[in-house]
Amino acid sequence: TYGTTTRSESVYVPFTLKRLFEQGDLALTIPFVTLRTTGETTLIDGKPQRVRTGRKADLAPTGTVTKGGLGDMVLKGRYYAVEEHGLLPTIALVAKVKVPTADSSQGLGTGKFDEGFGVEVSRRFLERFIGYFDVSYMIIGSPAGITLKNQTVFDFGLGYYFTKQLLSSLFYEERTALITGQPNPRSVLFTSDYKVSQAFRLNAAVEVGLSDGAPDYGLTGGASWRF
Repeated sequence: TYGTTTRSESVYVPFTLKRLFEQGDLALTIPFVTLRTTGETTLIDGKPQRVRTGRKADLAPTGTVTKGGLGDMVLKGRYYAVEEHGLLPTIALVAKVKVPTADSSQGLGTGKFDEGFGVEVSRRFLERFIGYFDVSYMIIGSPAGITLKNQTVFDFGLGYYFTKQLLSSLFYEERTALITGQPNPRSVLFTSDYKVSQAFRLNAAVEVGLSDGAPDYGLTGGASWRF
């Protein structure tokens, strides 16, 4: 409910094409989305987030409606500035741009560009463990009549290789709220990645919200193929 009196539900189906380079990668994500809401929440960075205060003047007059279609495309680049060696972790510099391809009149996005940059850090230790820490800053475009704050996102977690093929990880993630006076979205995520072969992987995740700003729960499943 994201701190409102109504329930929001979303489905996010992204298709990502990633080009791998020796020192990084470049990815384009094209998502298709379905969102059931009264207009208080919309999808930003692939996640439903509260963008309106709940005042009657801010809400769509039709009440709870379900809309679907093309979501916002995202172009993301990653550069590996430091490769793990000795006591040093892997450090990657990240930049991304959200292109407002979602229909803002249907509540599927803000209709504005977002730009972000960040750092991703990971380090393997004790043979089977891996630690993570990511932080990023997003410059959020505000639609007419609404002022959205820029957003800082961070997460940290711990992963464990049960086998050479199966990696499971536990994360804590927090985002600063987009509107003043609302609680920060805070969640715990459990993820698993299974390497079926060198080219094919399966992944799954469960999210549990810890604050009114986050979804009560989220379920994710996916697959990737390298060619």
